[in-house]
Amino acid sequence: MDPIGLLFLGFLWFLFNVLRKSQGQTGPTPPSAPPGTGDATQREGSRLEALFRELERTLGEGAGPSGRPAGAPLPPAEEVENRETLETGVEVVSLEQEVLRPPRPRIDREERAEGIEAARVASAEKRSGALTRADHAAFDARIRQAPADATAVRALTSEQIRRAVVWREILSPPVSLREPER
Repeated sequence: MDPIGLLFLGFLWFLFNVLRKSQGQTGPTPPSAPPGTGDATQREGSRLEALFRELERTLGEGAGPSGRPAGAPLPPAEEVENRETLETGVEVVSLEQEVLRPPRPRIDREERAEGIEAARVASAEKRSGALTRADHAAFDARIRQAPADATAVRALTSEQIRRAVVWREILSPPVSLREPER
């Protein structure tokens, strides 16, 4: 806040205090003042104080602990504590025992790597030479023995075509968003 605003607030506070003192309300009402004088919070406080005094007097005249009459005996401890506890006794377990585990299997990755490397070298040696006419003839015979059904196109039934058209309509964009067909 700027200094002018602070000065203005200080002036208002000073003016308010001067007006309040001129009306005779200089501070809190003393406790010996009658309950009708003072501001609303002081009157409410004096009423609460009177209520607490009356309550203290009423409770002190014959009430025992926990609000029961002073002459009434306490119930026996067995009735109060007649429940089972869920707590269990303390179990001490030593964690310093030796744990018996089977020995770990020894894995030698170098032996396995040597076997893989040998297989790769053998495979490369098979393919490293030039192919001869006999290799081409063997390959041609091998692919010609494959059944011709693997390359044949199957014929669709009218039911399969109808389902395909229905699914195309379901899965394609709406007609209003489709591009015009040529």
